[in-house]
Amino acid sequence: MSVHSLLSETYFGSTVPQYLLFFGIVTVGAVVGRSLSFLYDRRLKRRVEATKTELDDVIVHALGGPVVLLGVVLGVVAGREVLTPVEPLTTALNASVEIPVVVAVAWLLIRLTDGVIETYVMEYADQTESKLDDELVPIVSRITNIAIVSIAAVVVLDSFGYDVTAIIASLGVGGIAVAFASRKTMADVFGGAHILSTKPFVVDDIVEIGDVAGTVEQIGLRSTRVRDFDGRTVTLPNSAIADAEVRNISSEPDRRVLTYLTLSYETTTDETEEAIALATETAAAVDGVDAESAGAWFWEYGDLGMRVRLEYHITDMSRWK
Repeated sequence: MSVHSLLSETYFGSTVPQYLLFFGIVTVGAVVGRSLSFLYDRRLKRRVEATKTELDDVIVHALGGPVVLLGVVLGVVAGREVLTPVEPLTTALNASVEIPVVVAVAWLLIRLTDGVIETYVMEYADQTESKLDDELVPIVSRITNIAIVSIAAVVVLDSFGYDVTAIIASLGVGGIAVAFASRKTMADVFGGAHILSTKPFVVDDIVEIGDVAGTVEQIGLRSTRVRDFDGRTVTLPNSAIADAEVRNISSEPDRRVLTYLTLSYETTTDETEEAIALATETAAAVDGVDAESAGAWFWEYGDLGMRVRLEYHITDMSRWK
């Protein structure tokens, strides 16, 4: 076969020179898109960096990659005009336009949302005392990206002629099954969101959560870690904390402490008075105790001896154990 006959032969309605011209136009579109991206990086970025607002920085950064892809799409749109419109080539060309457009838009939205979250939401989360919101922000970002990709996938499948309604219905059944399987995890996550919104305690607070008392070491997405007064680490699910009675000792201005001392019935009156005075002086001398609030006195006759009640107020909550 001669070169002339090879070039004049048609493939799916178009000749080899037509295809070469088509790919040349697509290449030009890609080069134009890459050039625009280069201009964004080198010139436009410098200008927006000089402005006071950060939103324009986010937008320009987000446009960089998708612009190249959109340049290719424009090349395909322009290039298909030189081809003879026959099936299945026309369907393939239409798909080659629709799919990159959907991908470019989804890519742009993902970069925009990531930029906004990183610039504004993360900055706010870093200023708060709680570490829970620092962990929630990446989760929210990931969920948003998954939603964007899912919508883009539905649009692409619809462009190929698939029954999107049936696909969504099947995903809905699977989603229900996953929801039941992960309901405990979701309960912990919502419990963490409850802790974040109400802020009953923060890291380093001394708390009582049910039967657990200690210092909060870490507030996570699914659980909270507390160091009890015996030095042991107790990990509590956030869903349990949301349903439990929480006492924040650190938030109290002071805390009254009541305790009882037992004296033998053989103790004399003078010895009893001396013991009461000694208990009062000892409690008042402790750092973090309101000396004026310390007091002891005879309370009652018990089964094992005379009971003396000692009362004092702790003003330094870091010393409460």
